[in-house]
Amino acid sequence: MAEIEFDNLEEMQEALTEKSESTENTEDSEKQEPQEQVSDKEKLMRSLVSDDDEVDELTAANIRQMLDAAPRWFLSQWKMMLLCLAGVFLYITNGYQAQVEMMKETELEAELKDWRYRSITRVSELTQLCRQSQLEKKLHEQGDSTLTPSKVAPFIINVKN
Repeated sequence: MAEIEFDNLEEMQEALTEKSESTENTEDSEKQEPQEQVSDKEKLMRSLVSDDDEVDELTAANIRQMLDAAPRWFLSQWKMMLLCLAGVFLYITNGYQAQVEMMKETELEAELKDWRYRSITRVSELTQLCRQSQLEKKLHEQGDSTLTPSKVAPFIINVKN
């Protein structure tokens, strides 16, 4: 059967009406031929493509019939479907991996904060222990009396250039 391309819908409708008129004329002339029956699959496909408001609801049975009507399309598109599935798989895997890395980063930040606080505490304790007054107090408690605070203020030496 020859395929004909139409520029608009009106030309296609005219061609269909001419074709139906010619088939009616041939049927009248040849009453012997049985009328061609349209299968349910073809009716379903035509109802989905047509602009009529009387479109059947899509049910699981109708979808199965459509899949049976066009198995070649699905067989020819298996590579694209596989590519889409691989993309979805990679997208989900990447999301989980990013979530794990974010949890690990949060945990490391909390640990770093803890170590900073510990360091600040140690530095303040060391500063407290190393003050001159604290050292004199410890030496005095141990019985070393040779170290005494100076009673004379320090001298400031000015240097002229």
